Amino acid sequence: MTVPVRELIEHQLLPRVSKPNRYLGHATGEPAKSLDAAEVRVMIAFPDAYEIGLSNLGIRILHHVLNARADTACEFAFAPWPDAEAEMRRLGIPLFSQDSHAPASRFDVLGFSLQYELQYTNVLMMLELAGLPLKSVARDARHPLIIAGGAQAFSPEPMAEFIDAFVIGDGEEVIHRVVDLVKQGKRECWSRPTLLRRLAHVPGTYVPSGYDTETTAEGWQVPRARPGFPERVWSAYVKELKAEYYPPMPLVPVGEITHDRLSVEVMRGCTRGCRFCQAGMINRPVREKPAQQVVAEVLRGLQGTGLEEVSLISLSTTDHTQIVEQVNTLADLLCPSRVQLSLPSTRPDNVPVDVARRIAAQKKGTITLAPEAGSQRMRDVINKNHTEAELLASVATAAREGYTGAKLYFMCGLPTETDDDLRAILSLGHKAWQAARDAGHTSFRVTVSVSPHVPKPHTPFAWAAQVDTPELNRRLGVLRDAVKGRPITLKYRDAETSLLEGVFTRGDRRLGAVIESAYRRGCRFDAWSEHLRFATWLDVFASQRIDPERYLIERDVEAEQPWDVVQSPVTKKFLVRDKRRADQAAILDDCRLEDVCFSCGVVDCNQRPWVKQPHPKLDLEQVLATLPAPAFGRRARATGRNGASATAGGVATSTRFRLEFEKGAAMRFLSHLDLMRGWERALRRSGLSLAFTQGHHPHIKMSFGPPLPLGFRSRAEVFDLELSRPPGVDLAERLNAVLPTGLRVTGFQPILYKTPSLMSQLEGASYRVRFPASYLAEAGIGPGQLHSQLHERAASLLARDVVIVRRKSEDRTREFDARPSIAAMHASLEEAPAVLDLHLRFTLRSSARPDDVLGLLVPEADPRTVDVERTALWAERGGERWEPLRLLAAPQVA
Repeated sequence: MTVPVRELIEHQLLPRVSKPNRYLGHATGEPAKSLDAAEVRVMIAFPDAYEIGLSNLGIRILHHVLNARADTACEFAFAPWPDAEAEMRRLGIPLFSQDSHAPASRFDVLGFSLQYELQYTNVLMMLELAGLPLKSVARDARHPLIIAGGAQAFSPEPMAEFIDAFVIGDGEEVIHRVVDLVKQGKRECWSRPTLLRRLAHVPGTYVPSGYDTETTAEGWQVPRARPGFPERVWSAYVKELKAEYYPPMPLVPVGEITHDRLSVEVMRGCTRGCRFCQAGMINRPVREKPAQQVVAEVLRGLQGTGLEEVSLISLSTTDHTQIVEQVNTLADLLCPSRVQLSLPSTRPDNVPVDVARRIAAQKKGTITLAPEAGSQRMRDVINKNHTEAELLASVATAAREGYTGAKLYFMCGLPTETDDDLRAILSLGHKAWQAARDAGHTSFRVTVSVSPHVPKPHTPFAWAAQVDTPELNRRLGVLRDAVKGRPITLKYRDAETSLLEGVFTRGDRRLGAVIESAYRRGCRFDAWSEHLRFATWLDVFASQRIDPERYLIERDVEAEQPWDVVQSPVTKKFLVRDKRRADQAAILDDCRLEDVCFSCGVVDCNQRPWVKQPHPKLDLEQVLATLPAPAFGRRARATGRNGASATAGGVATSTRFRLEFEKGAAMRFLSHLDLMRGWERALRRSGLSLAFTQGHHPHIKMSFGPPLPLGFRSRAEVFDLELSRPPGVDLAERLNAVLPTGLRVTGFQPILYKTPSLMSQLEGASYRVRFPASYLAEAGIGPGQLHSQLHERAASLLARDVVIVRRKSEDRTREFDARPSIAAMHASLEEAPAVLDLHLRFTLRSSARPDDVLGLLVPEADPRTVDVERTALWAERGGERWEPLRLLAAPQVA
């Protein structure tokens, strides 16, 4: 009998992987859409780890836009980590969605977000796990359509053989056209070539199969359009950042992600004109959200998520014309709830004092600035239009306003760079440290972070030579020598990854064979240093007779390049003009600041003086009036676990409570830290008046009982909570309305007098172990034999004076005597085929866990795959086991 994919994932895969929360799903705010009811099913596939992918705001926007359609259901998928990939192949589990654990074969479209060149092998891994042919030419109408977008879609040729269609630029509107055509194709039974021909005429869509390749005189393979396909594909863009693009209830993942905060886009695009910056060129024109919309999205997002930090994101957030108004308003609103506000993108020359003061008042952290070059000459070459004095003034302002340090980002390997320019990087870092000391901050820390420059297509440096690996290593050595004796920290990226980035970002279609061969040889997660197999990549280049260093050479601006099939918002004519300015170290001002058009080629530019309109002034009362009312439970009518009215027995006047809750099967692979984080956010969503600790990093006043081991569920978890004033509501009802699936409050009691901490009160825990059929098969035990074998083996174990447990961790094995920890155990037939009840004491440095005991009782099988439920936490009083809520009424013992 075939085991359903979902069951294999939950009972076989998740217990065996290092971080199961990467594959759980169950995010708060997930749209409850049925795949069966949808006419078009889309899987957004991010070719990197879950914590990286779900931090990407772009895929969240598309997820929301697609699920807002009545005819479409959209779910996420992320690249499985190597341990999960190995288990999936062993167990026959295909690529599956995060939301419902549905196999990829159920979807009509797989859409990859390509943000980084070193994610390409992961795309092939995900395609193969999905059971799909890797190359587009081998797929037909039976297979899902494979599309890709993101920054790397502007240089599509290295992945052209694997992707059916690239979506170039902003996807909020284009994706509707793509879905409409897929739906029409399903209804009318189109062949795959017919669908691709239709897609090729959607603005912003590049279909590689409609282009042959031709080798130029310089030796590059460039695409040539076949009849019926456009010669060049113009990138798509949206004219304004409409509120409807952004989810009113952002997703809150159950596990921690890299950018674990509420990210609100305040503007898109940048006209500063940094010559190395691809994002600034391909995301033009600048489109600002009005402050009214930004504040509304922040408040609505916090109300729905309970997140403790808000980040106002863009390429240069302090360039927003209403940034001071936004920061001041939000700082005033967020201060009482201890929500922190951050600006991740700050220019060295425009940190308003008011903004620095308000941010630092909430979070005494580090300020991040990007001078990019150490000398003024190099800053002019790259058009980083600020001075050393402006940078030092920004650092001094940050130091005076309470920041604890500064991170300064630079590049090496820039065009025309000399060793003196490199030494100037460390000199500038030292001056920044001195400026902070002069401002009165004697413990201010400065970190200088240096990345190799990789010339990117669609920038003025697109034709520049990239420094080769030996020379780059020499320049990094110059930096290491220059930092000696300075009171600053130097960090830098290695030269190996920059070589691969440089090859693929300006590569042609021949590199598809290199990517596939490297994948076949085991290359995965190349962006992660612990997984990068650089020697394997070099071997693959050699086997394909391709010299990777050749892709780094200087290019002729008059020659055709592989990426020229894509037209970015700025024209080649403008980029070439700006490259020539760079050759002369001449700067180009920001057109938004000077109200002058420099003819970059952007269509419908809204920054021209005769077009630009000021935003209306922020009306906070109007924003607050539009916020939805929270959907909480009834007030003060429900009862506690012991039947007491929520207004009786001190509940109405108490501010301290002990709560008991279930951690169900859906949450059994949630770590204790993730559980506490989830509870904090649910408490913030609840609207209760929370009490906070003092200091620079305030936390909700709450303390949990003993952590539950990963992979176990529980009906008896407990924590103590303090509020700033009596709640006046039934806590269970209020909290259950905002808790994620798998968590539920089952009881609560007020703490009316001084009570010892839970950790000091509780002495042990009880567990019930259930045995799935797969576990019995692995152990070679028939269902009818289970009870008798458990009974005999448990009796034998309890008869021992010493029970040695060997517990393995990542780097060592520890042995201890677990016998004092085992209070009792017995097998019963209460549930078929049998269950094992364990009662284990918490003993210092020798506490046994249920999986330790099972490993001794049934050594033939993997104890991680059983179903373990914690049924009680207890302390012994007079020969009885008293549970946490009962302990509140018990006489306190020393």
